[in-house]
Amino acid sequence: MAAAFPLASSESSVKMEALVEEITQSVQALKHSGQQSSAQPIASPELQHLRQRLVEASWQLHRHALGPGEYILSLSVGVHYTACLKWLCRFNVFNGVPLDGSIAYDKLATAISAPEGALKSVARMAMTSGLFAEPTPNHIAHSPTSAMIASNPNLLLWAEFMTEVGVPTASAFADATQRWPGSLSNTETAYNLAFDTRLPLFEHLKTLPTRTEQFAGYMKSVTNSEGTSLKHLVSGYHWAALLQDSLVVDVGGSTGHGSIAIAERFPGLRFIVQDLATNADAGQDALANAGEKEAQKGLADRITFQAHDFFQEQPIVGADVYLLRMIIHDWSDDDSVRILSRIVKAMEANKAKSSLVIMDSVLPLPGQLPATLERLLRLRDLTMRQVFNSRERAPEEWSALMARVDPTLKLVKTTKPLGSVLSVMEWKLEDPPAHATMASKVEEQVAQEEKATPVAVKYAAADGLVTA
Repeated sequence: MAAAFPLASSESSVKMEALVEEITQSVQALKHSGQQSSAQPIASPELQHLRQRLVEASWQLHRHALGPGEYILSLSVGVHYTACLKWLCRFNVFNGVPLDGSIAYDKLATAISAPEGALKSVARMAMTSGLFAEPTPNHIAHSPTSAMIASNPNLLLWAEFMTEVGVPTASAFADATQRWPGSLSNTETAYNLAFDTRLPLFEHLKTLPTRTEQFAGYMKSVTNSEGTSLKHLVSGYHWAALLQDSLVVDVGGSTGHGSIAIAERFPGLRFIVQDLATNADAGQDALANAGEKEAQKGLADRITFQAHDFFQEQPIVGADVYLLRMIIHDWSDDDSVRILSRIVKAMEANKAKSSLVIMDSVLPLPGQLPATLERLLRLRDLTMRQVFNSRERAPEEWSALMARVDPTLKLVKTTKPLGSVLSVMEWKLEDPPAHATMASKVEEQVAQEEKATPVAVKYAAADGLVTA
């Protein structure tokens, strides 16, 4: 009788044996390190590397064990996991299930005003992904994963935004490409098609208070995730090498979370956080009312906020560092040149010292990173295309972009902190320029274009609307 599924080939069997060996070694190493749980914070770069090896080997073993045919069919499971997550959020199941103990399906269904049969089907499917558990028949309880969502309001908002906005946007990508092939407009995107609007994402969100709240929680969750954690901004650049009282301009820095993280570690630095007036005022108020603990750190004395449109002339001239974190990936090449040219002009007054520090994705070549890491970067790239008609950039694309801004801009160093999906790039102007800079030419062109075409400004970074 024929096998129900194709048996693994000899080559695949050898590969699986090697993966099992790697998994065993990684587990033993983590065990001996004292790392008892995957929920514990990673204590060192070495343990981070071990954990990543374990995750990658486990994923590859799963794929090889299934074989091509079964693996292809299994892709549909992900679609239904996100559909279940949307249902669970919509009917407030995460808060309906007690954090301690369990609740009968019929009682929960009554409490959340949902059909018991649908609740059972959704919950039991979600359980196969680690969300919720059924400790006794017809009773539902939290798993560690679902309990984390229930006890973290921002994580719950992340789930709501991802399923209500991210999934429809991703689903509309093919249709948007057919409708507007090659468009670079941020009003001709998959998002615009999915939500039938001609407004850019952030302008549209302003008209939807619930979505705005979801997005705020979503961004806080993204910022706190390992791959985009602010700790990588703190460790990814030589802040300690800057002189006492050096000035950092955090361009598009929202309410200042990045500058605050750096300032807490490096008390000798000063910061100006620039963003739209709404964000700048909110950041200033939050810092002023932060309490005694923050006051003791002297943050309010070293961090100020300034309302600024980064398409306009940079008012702070000759700062030691101009920082842009998760900004440029939101914009097309032409708009990015406009943004960066303003900063480069301001750097010229202190050319020997001023640095442009960009923290953003740098796409690898296919297969250059473990698949479980690479797919996070590819996800970010797709999200930028789906929402803004922009993209993440490969090294050569970053070089080409900066050459358009000013051919004397040179890359000093690129650092990718372990565990980060973002890289930190430092750029400086060569001294002296022998000719008029490209930034000056762009400056003139931008001035002419801006008289004719108003630019919608946004600063908050959208990162991975659909996240695994």
